[in-house]
Amino acid sequence: MRVAITGGIAEGKSTVLAHLRQLGYRTASADEFAREVFGLVQEELAAVSGLSLPVSPKELRTLMATNADLRREVNRIMHPLIHRKLEASTAEFMEVPLLFEACIYGLFERVWVVTCGLDEQRRRLVERYGEGAHVDSMLATQLPSRVKSVFSDRIIRTNEAPETVSRLLSEAVTALYGS
Repeated sequence: MRVAITGGIAEGKSTVLAHLRQLGYRTASADEFAREVFGLVQEELAAVSGLSLPVSPKELRTLMATNADLRREVNRIMHPLIHRKLEASTAEFMEVPLLFEACIYGLFERVWVVTCGLDEQRRRLVERYGEGAHVDSMLATQLPSRVKSVFSDRIIRTNEAPETVSRLLSEAVTALYGS
């Protein structure tokens, strides 16, 4: 069974994936695939963004936060390559932040949405990127987790104590696969 782990930026998807890995499950991450692909499409990214080679992920992310046309172009270049890597993966759990935005939920039998609530998400983003970061622009590029939750099979809340999140994940896996 293939389970997509999705949710918004800074909501705890990587933490959930790490816990599943510790439980012995095979995991994969669309973000890791994106980093691999990013290195392969540098010239195309430079051409559409106007940035110099090598294209900096941070600079590109900043431009994309305020330029929807550029974001679409970057997605057009990268998403098909990431999609192929997801399809080829034998992982049981895959972190896919843009699952619904990229319309690839059909690759999975189950969808788990990871959420921590908007206030906690904003706090984490400021902690990660700094006070001057374009937090609202970053949030605007993704469907809100409350919308993704409507289409999920399970909601994993990460604004709980770590031991509570671990227990809830263990229960979720048991419900999925049995003891």
